[in-house]
Amino acid sequence: MRERIVSEARRWIGTPYHHQAVLRGVGVDCVGLIRGVGHVTGALPEDAEAWARFGGYSRIPNPRRMGEGMRLFLRPLDDPPQEGDIAWLQWRPDLPMHLAILASDHRGGATLIHSYSEAGGVVEHGLSPEWLARIKSWWAYPNVEGDT
Repeated sequence: MRERIVSEARRWIGTPYHHQAVLRGVGVDCVGLIRGVGHVTGALPEDAEAWARFGGYSRIPNPRRMGEGMRLFLRPLDDPPQEGDIAWLQWRPDLPMHLAILASDHRGGATLIHSYSEAGGVVEHGLSPEWLARIKSWWAYPNVEGDT
């Protein structure tokens, strides 16, 4: 399942950034990427009613509200993250508001796949010390357990 998550996330690379969108090749934001990849792979069950409760979020999400949604749809990790797990990132201390999927490059180096407005869409890049320092917590899709 983890390989499927990373493979599907890579299919979204190049999709333009579009706030609140979830359509590969057309537009997606960071939440939409997590949702879209999760639904295509079966790692995240579709619950239209639950998702509707979290629609209409602002371009700069409310971390408290985002945390509520994450606790509803994902599960927090106590163990070290693995490929396919989700990083909750913050730009300032105690203001987490961005999501990315953990992957690795051909040499085994950690990477992040995410829809990043500053880059114009979905990108994959190395998990540099700067990005590592932004990670507030790690999460997993509910239908993903254990190793690959």
